[in-house]
Amino acid sequence: MSTPELAPRSPVVAFAITWAFGALAAIAVGVFAPFDQRFAWMAIGAGASLLVAFAVNLWHGRAEGFIVRTAASVLGALLLMGFISLGFALAAIAA
Repeated sequence: MSTPELAPRSPVVAFAITWAFGALAAIAVGVFAPFDQRFAWMAIGAGASLLVAFAVNLWHGRAEGFIVRTAASVLGALLLMGFISLGFALAAIAA
């Protein structure tokens, strides 16, 4: 006999936390990292986003769809980081 699921948490919160972390990491790298070291720091930020996604989705408490939720969280964070770093690169070219 299995227990019924009472009130599942929404995965949107996990997405939002991971995406916000990725965006803030990309902005911090763009502002504080030297130009020649930005790529290395972006890779560190992407790895940290992966760890945040794992932690948030483990906190979520459901085993069903764990891989899909984690992958969507990390993919969204990486896309945000890419767009933000593209903005910083275009700003560096224009300046």
